[in-house]
Amino acid sequence: MEPFQNKTCKITYKPLTMTADKKKHLGSVFFSFPDGSGMLYTLQGTAEPPKAEDTFLHELPAKTHHTLMLPVHNWLSKQQRFRVLMEILKPDKTDATMSLKGLEYIDVPALTKRDYKMSFFAYKEGHFNTKVTFSNVTSGEYLFYLVTYKVTSPGVLSEIKLETAVRRTALATVEVEKPLTTATCLSTECNCPDISAPTQHTVPGQSKSSLSFEYKPLRAGRSTARLTLSSNDLGYFHYDLVLKALPPPPEKTVHFNTCLGSSHSVPIKFINYSHFKTEYSCKTDCPDFIVEEKVGASPGSHAGSEASMEVCFEPHQLGEVRGQLSLASGIGGEYIFPLHGICHSPKPQGPFSIKAGRNITIPFKNVFLQTTAFSFQVDNPCFTVKEVDTIVSKKTYNILISFSATSRGSAGPWFGKLTISSQRSEGHSKPCSWVYYLRGYRPESS
Repeated sequence: MEPFQNKTCKITYKPLTMTADKKKHLGSVFFSFPDGSGMLYTLQGTAEPPKAEDTFLHELPAKTHHTLMLPVHNWLSKQQRFRVLMEILKPDKTDATMSLKGLEYIDVPALTKRDYKMSFFAYKEGHFNTKVTFSNVTSGEYLFYLVTYKVTSPGVLSEIKLETAVRRTALATVEVEKPLTTATCLSTECNCPDISAPTQHTVPGQSKSSLSFEYKPLRAGRSTARLTLSSNDLGYFHYDLVLKALPPPPEKTVHFNTCLGSSHSVPIKFINYSHFKTEYSCKTDCPDFIVEEKVGASPGSHAGSEASMEVCFEPHQLGEVRGQLSLASGIGGEYIFPLHGICHSPKPQGPFSIKAGRNITIPFKNVFLQTTAFSFQVDNPCFTVKEVDTIVSKKTYNILISFSATSRGSAGPWFGKLTISSQRSEGHSKPCSWVYYLRGYRPESS
């Protein structure tokens, strides 16, 4: 310092403890000069309570766990143990649907810092102002943070994948925890008619409860849906459902058995699970199986309503025949019935009785898929038959047969056989015959 000059000396006050009861931190500084004189200053300091180390604002959806790391500094040259106090400043009244959690103590080595892990969770929307204080368990010195949480509407809690075949059931469950001491009633809502769940579900106080629901699709394909549980005290629980419906497996095979030229009808039953009156279109992939174009079904409950229709097996060739019946509706889905028929050679029919001098008609249907020529033969000249060149496919022709008794003294009766034979054609590679036994009589010999 030059003679006769003034200099400023900067003194820093950095208290490590607060002052209380109007007490102050006391100190002094002494400046000595070369001539042996000196100057002494007395220092006084007041340390007020600390300000917040930092302020945080976090926005998150309800029912989402949030973790925050708070740095805790040790300003002393020795280890400190801090007690942790977590307070909810706003709202004034809270319950167990909102929680702050963390360890009760944290030890921090000298002149270092450690991160404190704090978790937050809220069931419902709202603003929550919190304060986290770290106090020295011995001296009472402390530091603190202010943390504000803005809780918005909850997002999707989880994604649930369900896969099953049409009209088969896939089950799933969601678990709900109730932190309050009283029971709560959850309302259930889903925008998918293929999902069945209880409309109300009660969760006991301070417990976990599982809600079961089922997926029973009526039509094949992929889709998504939203399942929502809600209550006044717990808010909303949203779940996304990823749904996959596989094509329906075939129903049980329906069996038929008849002869060529005849038919066999079998009733077929199915369950309509649609909640509406439904009309199904019907078709087969084989002309030997005949069905109506439409069949109606009553609205079905959860268990469904039974409907039925009739399938007629009218084969056009000998041997084994396989086909498939399809029932389809835009809201009821599709049903597949395998069809299995066995066609035998025609069985002889009769005898058909004819009075002398009279005639009868025997219906004969062309069961082949194209117009066909048939030959008509009788083995007894007493019987005559009116032949026809061809018969249109699937049309019935009435065969006219006459009987004339011989004039000789025989009392009868007279017997004969009518044989109708198909010619070999593109539709049927093997010729086939139908036999009708005939019986002629005079009135007095009947």
